[in-house]
Amino acid sequence: MGFGGRWLHLLSLGIIVQLQLARAQTASTFFIPDTNTIVAVNLPEGSDDVNFYVATPDWYQYTAIGFGRSMADALMLVMYPSADGKGVTVSPRLSTGNTEPVFSGGIRITLHEGSGISNSDLIANGTCHSCRVLGAGRPSVEATGASPMMFAVGPSIVLNSDDLDARIRRHVAYGRFTADLVRATGPGGVGDPLNTAASATTVLAGDSSGSMVRDSNRAATAHGVLYIIATLAVAPVDTLIAGACRRWSWLHAFTGTMYFLFVVGAMVPGILISREHVVTQQFRTGHQVLGLLTFVIMACMFFWGIGLSLIKRTAKKRGQEPPESTPLLAAIHRWVGRLIWVLLLISNGLGLRLSEQPTLVMLGYAALAGGVVVFLVPVYFFVWRCFKRQKQKDEAIHELQAIYR
Repeated sequence: MGFGGRWLHLLSLGIIVQLQLARAQTASTFFIPDTNTIVAVNLPEGSDDVNFYVATPDWYQYTAIGFGRSMADALMLVMYPSADGKGVTVSPRLSTGNTEPVFSGGIRITLHEGSGISNSDLIANGTCHSCRVLGAGRPSVEATGASPMMFAVGPSIVLNSDDLDARIRRHVAYGRFTADLVRATGPGGVGDPLNTAASATTVLAGDSSGSMVRDSNRAATAHGVLYIIATLAVAPVDTLIAGACRRWSWLHAFTGTMYFLFVVGAMVPGILISREHVVTQQFRTGHQVLGLLTFVIMACMFFWGIGLSLIKRTAKKRGQEPPESTPLLAAIHRWVGRLIWVLLLISNGLGLRLSEQPTLVMLGYAALAGGVVVFLVPVYFFVWRCFKRQKQKDEAIHELQAIYR
């Protein structure tokens, strides 16, 4: 719905409200123009149930309403299309902090007539049984004149599922508002769309400032961008310098340090965002396990390289040749470094899959990574051949010098 259509909807809603003010109102109803969403809440007298009605466009992955001031200790009702794309699934979830809410199997939801997908709108007309008091240490819904509530929508990604524990993405917009739940207490039922609109007492856009808050996951963006730069730009340059500029060890020391710092910089936001999602909180996904393992190996090789440099410098200061094991240690350092690069390339791919990136993005990354590898392999081979020939020449000269001494 465009700008004009949205405000036409809003104007129509206001007219209906004015025409039916005399009618008994038992629901607090809100229109959120930023998302063209109607939310209504009713608290039946003499019951701990919560009746709710939500009508929202179905282009969001999910729509969620919550009871509380913040996500910490809040009851969230998360709604998304059913598996057949005709019905609606309402998942009751509890949140303990600034993290993805977790499905609570002990909370029962009943959907009433009128729920489903209609004219590209997701409509949820239901009852959350005994949700006003969920027990000790759990959130409750209190009937006050200014009860805090929340609202959020997911990204424009299809999620058709009957699974109440379906994985959801981080919200792209959210808002906070207050509801007069004292006025909402009365005869149950908010399922008639006309009556729901007619009982509207407030028109708002989501929070006290008058607009929805557009969310951005900067930590996830930084995590991905830094890893891409590290693996597709810094790592190839460092590997090439390590092979082609062995006489200028300081240059490899610089690029290797930058390489390590880029990976550390990518790891920090990765760990932070892992705590926000249920599937990653235990650090058991393939991307996380491989990423942490690769980081440990890389840290070992970073200090390994520092140790080799100190050994060579110490021997040079004393006018001695480095220990016989030094070439072997250097070879291990080089080959493990190449292995680290391969592992990081794989880990990035797993990360894209874990974050449910579009297939086109994953194919683009695979093509870019493959192109870098295809380009650099012959370059590395050429450098290796040059050093091998140079080494053979140096050995031949050394043998001639030994003969004519």
